Amino acid sequence: MTKRKTNVFIADDHPAIRLGLISMLKANRAFQVVGQAANSDELFETLSQADVDLLILDLNMPGQDYERNVQTLLQEFPYLKVLVYTGYEHPDLAKSLLEKGIHGYVIKQASPEIFFEAIEVILNGQQFVYPAYHPGLPTASSQQHGANQKLRDDFRKRLGLSKREQEILVLISKGLTSQGIGDELFISKYTVETHRKNILRKLEVNSSTELVKFAIQQGLLS
Repeated sequence: MTKRKTNVFIADDHPAIRLGLISMLKANRAFQVVGQAANSDELFETLSQADVDLLILDLNMPGQDYERNVQTLLQEFPYLKVLVYTGYEHPDLAKSLLEKGIHGYVIKQASPEIFFEAIEVILNGQQFVYPAYHPGLPTASSQQHGANQKLRDDFRKRLGLSKREQEILVLISKGLTSQGIGDELFISKYTVETHRKNILRKLEVNSSTELVKFAIQQGLLS
């Protein structure tokens, strides 16, 4: 008797990421992709009409924020296995999502072998995190809890930046002037200044020094 394939749904706003995942999954006869979405509206509209076993979920998508997405998924689709597939490497964020009930957390820099290992573990009813992280660590002290809360708040602020604003934040942090950033991105220095003001407002900081500190803490500088 032929074993039933695992039905996979992909939610990610980057077409190249979706195509890459579809290609990898199709190469493995145990899986079939039954749907995809580029924002949260598409995700929930399409997900409710599809027969899905496993959802591969990006955190940074247009639409409602990732916390509301996760809450809705856990409430309305409790049978669904959810693998967060993200570019953000945050142990505290991973722990928070696992405690809420998410089944896996893997960064996009992981190898295909790690990706498929995560799926296998999740489908067998266990949780999986990469990079390796043990969710059963002792409860954090109140001081550490405060630090962790700040990390989550800063992460939300980062998600509030557009991709262009994140690009400009990185270039500001590398010491480029508004004219230099404009030349790099082929936009005017006045457009750069407008983006800079919006970044300061969204991150709730007042200086370039604070922007650099934020970029370093968020791992935006290589």
